[in-house]
Amino acid sequence: MSLRSLQVCDKTQQNRPSHIKPIWEVDRYFKCPVIGTCFRIEELKKILKKSGICTRHLNAYQIHKAVMQMMGNENEVSRKVDISLKHRFRADLSEFANLEESEFVAEWKYHFEKGQITGLLWIAAVRSDLSGECLEHVFGDIHMLSHENVNDGCTLRQHLSGQQDANSSLAEKVKEARSLTRRFKKERNSLESDLNKLGRAYETLKREKEQIHKRLSDSEQNRLVLDLQAENSRLLAMAKEYEEKMRNYVHKLAFLEDENTRLVSDLERQQGLSSQLTNEVAKMVDQLPSLNQCDEQCPAFDLCAKRVLIVGGITKMQAYYRDLIEQKGGIFEYHDGYMNGGKRGLEGQVKRSDIVLCPVNCNSHGGCLSVKKLCQKHNKPVQMLSGASLSAISQAISRNIERN
Repeated sequence: MSLRSLQVCDKTQQNRPSHIKPIWEVDRYFKCPVIGTCFRIEELKKILKKSGICTRHLNAYQIHKAVMQMMGNENEVSRKVDISLKHRFRADLSEFANLEESEFVAEWKYHFEKGQITGLLWIAAVRSDLSGECLEHVFGDIHMLSHENVNDGCTLRQHLSGQQDANSSLAEKVKEARSLTRRFKKERNSLESDLNKLGRAYETLKREKEQIHKRLSDSEQNRLVLDLQAENSRLLAMAKEYEEKMRNYVHKLAFLEDENTRLVSDLERQQGLSSQLTNEVAKMVDQLPSLNQCDEQCPAFDLCAKRVLIVGGITKMQAYYRDLIEQKGGIFEYHDGYMNGGKRGLEGQVKRSDIVLCPVNCNSHGGCLSVKKLCQKHNKPVQMLSGASLSAISQAISRNIERN
């Protein structure tokens, strides 16, 4: 261990309050939640590397396990972990380390509902003056939250797997569209070549006609002239027939090109929606701990059968919006924000709703403008949201209930 590390360690021990334990003295059932919640795997990997432990072939669980094996006593790894925690949560330590137990429990409940528990969890683990009842309450919340996160994570992963299958199907459609485009291009080139040949043939026939008319201008009553005129008429009819076929080919080619352009546009729009949904699902996975976990004491626990209308948002997340609102006791209604059918349907939904939410980032401009006008016309409360995530919807409903 370097001289600088010893100096930092000594300084940390001197500044530690008397009732704050180092991490290696924390009860064993608290160490795993603290390490897993307060550190990312990359941070634990760096600590092990700096302590001379090779992590090249270790997966995430093995890295976590290697750190936990070093938490039983004071050593290079446990000191680095302890110093990192104390430095990272120094503001929380100053604010919560000396609170009375009842005040600490109240702060824990408040921050747990907000999903801001990382620093408080570490402080609860290292404080030696907290009762067993208090520690059991904190550990119980963390333990049950882990179960909820596992269930929610599995659901989201299943949904993400479905999206990945859809993406594979879209990729096949892209491949087919590209193949169709190449075939259309070959057909167009062939048609253009035929058109050029017909044009040259037409010019040749035109010149021959002029030459024949010039040679036979003095003998139009001659039988040969009549025969040539008949042949000329036949050739003109053939030319007109070829021209008609050529026009049909050109129209067919234009139609196929328009259809191909529409298919490519639909495919690109679908890929954009799929990418947005994937990003949203990933964001929800990261925000799971911050979603409201209400109980009967929370003012936003019950919507009292209020009708909540969501205009816009991510259409494929409609089932998640419904579950969120109906779990709070509300009645769910949804409008995708597109105004192709006019305002009548949207106006009817606005009139019978108690709360109207409108995410502007996943909505049409006409939909947002119509929602504002209709809510003003029928005196309905409306909230224009910057995002369409479950967290944004949940927070908007909570603010509306607390305001009313």
